[in-house]
Amino acid sequence: MWSSSVTTGARNKGKGLFSRWPLLLGVLLLLAPPAWAGLEEKPDDIARQYGQAKAYYQELLASGKGKDRNSWLTSVTAFRSIYKAAPDHQVAPKSLFMLGQIYQAMFQQSGKVKDLDQAIASYEELSAKYAGNFLADDAFFILGTIYLAEKKDPNKAARAYAKIIAIYPEGDMAAAAQEQLLQIKHGAALPDSTPARVEPGEKCITPQVAGEPPPIDPAAKKSGMATVLPIRHWSNNRYTRLIVETTGPVTFKHQALSGDEASQRRIYIDLHNSRLSPENVKTIPIEDGLLRQVRNAQFDPKTVRVVLDTQTKISDYKVFTLADPFRVVIDVMSSDGAPPEKDAASGTKEKTAGKEKKGRTAKKAEPPTLAKQLGLGIKKIVIDPGHGGKDPGTCSPSGLKEKDIVLDVALRVAKILKEKLGCEVILTRDRDVFIPLEERTAIANAKEADLFLSIHVNAAPNHEARGVETYVLDLASNKDAMRLAAMENATSAKQISDLQSILLDLMQNSKINESLKLAGLVQEKMVSGLNKKFSDVPNLGVKKAPFVVLIGAQMPAILTEIAFLSNPEEEKRLKDEAYLAGVASHISGGVAQYVESMSLAGNLNR
Repeated sequence: MWSSSVTTGARNKGKGLFSRWPLLLGVLLLLAPPAWAGLEEKPDDIARQYGQAKAYYQELLASGKGKDRNSWLTSVTAFRSIYKAAPDHQVAPKSLFMLGQIYQAMFQQSGKVKDLDQAIASYEELSAKYAGNFLADDAFFILGTIYLAEKKDPNKAARAYAKIIAIYPEGDMAAAAQEQLLQIKHGAALPDSTPARVEPGEKCITPQVAGEPPPIDPAAKKSGMATVLPIRHWSNNRYTRLIVETTGPVTFKHQALSGDEASQRRIYIDLHNSRLSPENVKTIPIEDGLLRQVRNAQFDPKTVRVVLDTQTKISDYKVFTLADPFRVVIDVMSSDGAPPEKDAASGTKEKTAGKEKKGRTAKKAEPPTLAKQLGLGIKKIVIDPGHGGKDPGTCSPSGLKEKDIVLDVALRVAKILKEKLGCEVILTRDRDVFIPLEERTAIANAKEADLFLSIHVNAAPNHEARGVETYVLDLASNKDAMRLAAMENATSAKQISDLQSILLDLMQNSKINESLKLAGLVQEKMVSGLNKKFSDVPNLGVKKAPFVVLIGAQMPAILTEIAFLSNPEEEKRLKDEAYLAGVASHISGGVAQYVESMSLAGNLNR
């Protein structure tokens, strides 16, 4: 590697050699075997070639040859060949970083947008594929700078800087990223009246789509503390999910304490450097058989304590955090509860902020559904149309929005399943409203659903990408995967690490085998069914990923991506009534086949 401290004499001594670098490297590229030929077995050759390519790049910077585009393209060829030949070698992320640097230099000379886009692509590939590398946070910072200075898109810049703080809080770029975020916050962001241009396949979402912008507590702001907002919860006598949202990240501790009786416990969560919002209800009565009440108070000047008083023995509880905005999620489970008290409207008692939904009225017993008559084990299905309200999801250049497409499909699926199986079908949303991810799972759990199906539309930077894929919940298995999961879920690597043991438990409780079976049937039905009428619907398979919307689901749960809105041809199909009807029909067919298989298995085991 060449140092900037090289003396003038040393530079002059090597001047003759460097003046011949373009010719020498060109000869090497012509005479040497292809970069990918056998180099995987010779890592020293890869390192040597990287050193040669780096020296050539530095000579371009130090001499006037950097004005020659062909010289830059020669450098591009060298680093790209090294990267493709040995993507697992330690110089692979360095090669991607160098490609970003080269394309930036080319853009400065040419002003061509395609050069800048190539630089962005290189940095994004580095940050995605090599999230654990020391250059990843540098790549994010450069991306933020490009979006801010060249693309004039402070919202994208803010997201890049925010990822540094979330994923690499201890990295050397965190402080600079925080400073950039503060500058954007105080005036650099795009005004609401000037929407940014949406590229095909982009997520056209506003920052902080997980909830309404939290109100600012002047006292808390002055003291530098976070404000704890009113608590939200969903509950039945076997399960409760509590959401404690704050105006900023906080540290906390939690503990379960035995009560006077062995069957009763209290769970408390202390939120540090926090103040209680004036709107907070101090005591939230629940009394559902599992929890008696939730209390929250200012425990000391800098600590808010939230206490869950139980009515019966709890089998387990989990605490984890989500970001943007910051929330502490508490799941409480019991295996000893009696059958839940039924509600005429929804079938399960649901309360929010201590207020029970009223309206139970006496009504005649209805005849048993077909599912009950057949003895099917699947009687209640929750369908989740992704996004909604202020979160449109993926958007196309023509203005087609994911939230509208998936709602259309979900309504069709619900209608088919009700008619075909006689199951009770519950939609997390039946209109254009926003629902945070953690609430969707809570609805399914509180309603004691037997299946959970989340419907989405896919997108990719590569506009050629197309097809159908279906996901189940899985856990990141290594540090790089954990960082990638953190990036996808807009949370920090540390938080993902803290979630590790919790997610392992959740995976055990998430009926992973049943979820895989359901996903496989839905995937196969969609692909085979759609290909009968529409050409080229690739089967992208069943995959695993830590989607927040699936975390904590206590029933088989899947997320299906029905097409790529970023693909021009598939965008046209998503406007086609026949295609949408086909998707709904085949999703329903996969679910029906799963329900029937479960019924058959149940009968065989009797």
